[in-house]
Parts: sequence; structure tokens; C-alpha cells
Amino acid sequence: MHTDDIIEAVEGMSRFQILMVVFIFGPKMLMAWGMLMMSFAGTTPDWWCVPATAPSVDETDYMNNVTLKLCPTSDNITCQIVYSQDKNTVASEWDLICDQNILKSIITSVQMAGVFFGALFGGQSADVLGRKWTYFISLVLQSGFNLVAAFSVNWQMFTVLRFLIGMTIGSLLVVSYPYFMEFIGRKWRPIASAMPVWVTGVCVFALSSWLRPDWSHQHIILAALHLPFFAGWFFVPESMRWLAVKGRTDEAEKVVDQMSRYNKRQKPTNTLQLLKQVAEEEQKLRASGSRYTYLDIYRGWSICWKSLVIQFIWMCMSLVYYGISFGAVRLAGNLYLNIFLLAVVEVPTTVLTFFTNNKFGRKWTGIGFFAVATSAAFGVAIIAKTVSKDEQGVIINLLALVTKLGVGGAWAAYGLLASETYPTVIRNLGYGAANSAARVGGMIAPYVFAGGDGDLVVPFVIVGSTMAVCGVLSVVMKDTKDQPLADTMGGQVNTRGDVMMVAIPEDIENTKL
Repeated sequence: MHTDDIIEAVEGMSRFQILMVVFIFGPKMLMAWGMLMMSFAGTTPDWWCVPATAPSVDETDYMNNVTLKLCPTSDNITCQIVYSQDKNTVASEWDLICDQNILKSIITSVQMAGVFFGALFGGQSADVLGRKWTYFISLVLQSGFNLVAAFSVNWQMFTVLRFLIGMTIGSLLVVSYPYFMEFIGRKWRPIASAMPVWVTGVCVFALSSWLRPDWSHQHIILAALHLPFFAGWFFVPESMRWLAVKGRTDEAEKVVDQMSRYNKRQKPTNTLQLLKQVAEEEQKLRASGSRYTYLDIYRGWSICWKSLVIQFIWMCMSLVYYGISFGAVRLAGNLYLNIFLLAVVEVPTTVLTFFTNNKFGRKWTGIGFFAVATSAAFGVAIIAKTVSKDEQGVIINLLALVTKLGVGGAWAAYGLLASETYPTVIRNLGYGAANSAARVGGMIAPYVFAGGDGDLVVPFVIVGSTMAVCGVLSVVMKDTKDQPLADTMGGQVNTRGDVMMVAIPEDIENTKL
């Protein structure tokens, strides 16, 4: 609680925090680009199986001949696969069609598995090595892996690199959100979820793919866009909260000096004393000398059940969010426009969550958006079942956009709730576990829309059902609105294993800054 007071004294949202937005939240655009790369790279251009023994056929002839759009088999004539030239994807690069078609979903799932392991690693690393080192190492590796992926010589090499890219994305996602939040004031925390940085990244990706529809070029462009953000190493400090709980109070005070200098505010005269109180409290709790691990987010029923609910909800949100995103090709209309619309629809929603999170709380904001997503998803299933295919295209696209809007808004609320539920010493672990659970949903997501020959009933019944379950589970969660960010576990374990908060002495609690 002392660190919250210090941040409020030197300004909870000013020039320093804007610097953090640029260098810590700015790269989220690139994470979004990298995460959804397969929504373009995994699509299959129009193709035709032209008999190798057939006389010379002009392009117009075989493009109009539907009998030439059949998978070659051992029973039919040997043929040559010819692809449309409107885009170059991994499917056309390595003939991932027909019996190889499933490999596209496998590549996407492998990427999401990488995000899973990256989230686990990033959560532990950020709490052990620090937020800054973990963040910038992951950022450099993400750029490098994208550059190498652009020169993949086969789908196996590409798959390995998508896994490694996924690991860096997972690590960055876990670190960036708590890292930024640990520098902002209490009333400004919802802005971490309200800034449409991720959405902007997806929109730019859609535009770039449209202008340069080549999977290799997209990886090179993405790698190059990382370069300006490397400069953040020289401007962005380590988390003051993390330094304090690690006992590095002199370094933490220097961070406060930097914040006060940038924000042109006087730091509290008793800053070092308050930081030492945080360090001493943590030292008493950690007298055994053991390190925090993921087990600590399940130690004691009061934190265990919250962790399990948060992780299950994040898994479901990821399943729906990425299922719809990777399934953009299944919607009617232009692929690039669909990717753009599925992203841009979240802009007003994420901005709205800044106000709803502050007014109604994180819990009820999430419940409201889950209700919207549930209704729209079941609406798609009903329309797909009852309306003729010629008339359902626009309606289904609109309802799919509303579903994406709903899950995006709910995720904005739960990103904040998950970070605020855990104290500084295990915040990245708790947030990392939630992200890892989300990647389980992400690994399943490519298969939700993969089969069924264009049928949308089953996928959107799954989507609607999972959103409904999330809404019901949200009711039992405790809201974190207006609550200070805890720095330590703050207590001792009672006979039931629940965490008991240590009372703050009155003279400390009433300290004037």
C-alpha cells in the first residue's frame, strides 16, 4: 500500500506514464500482429488441379472449370497444382491442401503452445529476474525469430519458429500488463485495458497483408518494426514495486526520483522509509529464504479458488477470441476486411471499459459483456440454421462482430481484475498462469472453425455456451474496484490455510505524503 501512496504523490498518470505507454504498451501492436499472423498466412488461395498430360490450357479456362478444383488421388489422373496469384501463404508455399490441410491448424496450435510455455516462463522470470530484463530480452528474441521465420525452407522449420515466436509473445503478454500497471495510480488502472493498442496492431496487420499479401514479407516487416522500441531500454526503469519487495530500496528510490523528475512533482520526503517498510515486511514473510513459485497462487483456499476461476474464464475467452479471429476466412466477404472489422469493432468497447470498470467494477463489466457475446453467438447459430445461405451472410458477419466485441470487452475487464487480485510478489505468476490457461484455449481455437464444410452452427453453439458459463462463474468473483495494489502476501497462514492480512500500524497508515 505504501508504493500506491508514493505513486499518487509523484502523479499516477503524467509524462512518465506516457513514456511507459510508448515503450511497454506500444509493442503490443506487434504482439497482436505476430499472434494473428496465421489468420492470413494460414489461408489457402484459390487453386486448381490441372492434369499434367492435358494440352496447354489457358488460365481463364481452368479457373472457370470447377472439375479442376479437386484433390488429386491415386485413382485419378496425375495433376499439377496451380494457385491463384492474389496472395502467397504457407498453404501455397508448401502445398498444405487436401490431405495436408490439417497442418495449417497444427501450425497455429503449435504457435499457441509456444505462447503457453512463454507465459509460464515469463511469469516466473519477471518475478525472479525482474520485469525489465524479461521484457526486453523477449522483445529482441521476438524480432529475431520473425526475421528467421521469413526464410523458412519447409513447413517443419516454419512450425518450429512459430513455436518460438509464440513463446516470446507469451512472455511479453505476461510481463507488459503488470509492468505498466505497477507505475500508474489507482484510478487510472483501467486505462491499461482501455487503450486499443492490440486492436490497432491487428488493423495495421490487415492493411499490411492487403498491401503486401506474402507471408514471408509480413514476417520481415514485423521484425523491422521492433527496432524503434529497443530504445526503451535506455528510458524505462525496473518496476519500483518489484525492487522494493526484493529489498533493493536504493534502486527503487532512484526510480521514484526519475518519475518525479519526468512528472515535475516533488517526491515524498519519507520515500525511502516507506520503501524500506515494504522490504522489511516482505523480508519477515520470506524469512525461510524460499522463492515464490506458481504453487503460491494456489496456497490457501482464499487465493486458490480465485486463481482457478480466473484461469478457466481466461481459457474460455481465448478459445472464443482466437476461434473467431482465426476463423475470419469462414465469414462472408473479403478476408482482409473481415480481419480489420473483427479488430476495429473492439475499439469503442475497450475505450468504454475505462468508464464501466471505474463505475460498475471489473466483475459486472465482465458479466455484461459475456451476456452480449452469449446472445450474439447463439444468434449466429439460429440464423445459420434458419435463414437461406444467400441471405445470411451479412447478418452472420454482424453477429460475429458483436460476439467478438463482447469477448473483447470481457477480456479487458478480466485483464485488470487478474492483475489486481494478486500482490506484487506473485502478480506476474498469477497473471502468467491466467495467460497460460488462455493459451490452452488458443491451442483448441483453430479446430473450432476448422471442420464442418462451412457450417457455423456447431462452432457458435460452442462459443455461446462457453461465454454463458463464464458469465455465471463471474458472479462468484470478488471485485477489485478501488482496492489498493498489495505488494506482499501480507500475512500468515491460519489453520485453514487462508491468508490473513497483517494490520498496518496506525502511525504508518496515516502517514502524510
